[in-house]
Amino acid sequence: MKKLLLMAAAICLILVARAEVLIYDLSFNTSGPSVNYSFLEGGYLVVDYSSKAVTSIVTQTDPQTGLLYYTKSLLSGTYMEMVSEGSNQEYAVVTSAGGSGVNAGTTSFQILGKTSGGVGVGAGNNLSIAHKLKGYLNASAPESVSTDTNNITTITYGFAGSSKVGANYQSGLTKDANNRRLNTTSALDSLAVILQNRGIDPQPTATPSPTATP
Repeated sequence: MKKLLLMAAAICLILVARAEVLIYDLSFNTSGPSVNYSFLEGGYLVVDYSSKAVTSIVTQTDPQTGLLYYTKSLLSGTYMEMVSEGSNQEYAVVTSAGGSGVNAGTTSFQILGKTSGGVGVGAGNNLSIAHKLKGYLNASAPESVSTDTNNITTITYGFAGSSKVGANYQSGLTKDANNRRLNTTSALDSLAVILQNRGIDPQPTATPSPTATP
């Protein structure tokens, strides 16, 4: 019986220590020179506090059609915590870098903010978190030219630019996700529903080129 009680206590500790998600809303403001770069609008950042993995669901505007849509995992990265030398002030940092090569798009961002402890995140847990994160995003992609089977040539414009990025902690969304025991994937799905209720649809699937007529 004593062994069973110890096992039950261990299970309770595991449940208390399970991974929690933190949800932040995102804002982007173009900063400095840019070309074809006014498409990032907003969205959400999702932090898996246990694994320190970060992913996102962002809203974008197609520069050619003006269509507003959302895309999952466009921004992803790593969540870190650190102490500043001298002042012992604790910080949270989100950093990411992706893409390489002449024909690849590149995206890198870094945001950070001071943390405060004892913040209720739902499911009875308290964590040390940053309520506001600020930083910058840099992104670029090359121009490309393609010709379909009907010999129609399409130019996809490249882009380059930088944005000031803001991320504000969303207490209600975070507590709801953790109270419902959502992981990162299911949290993103829940946020997608919120965006859809605002009239924002998923990124449209590209229409394939028609087959050439003999």
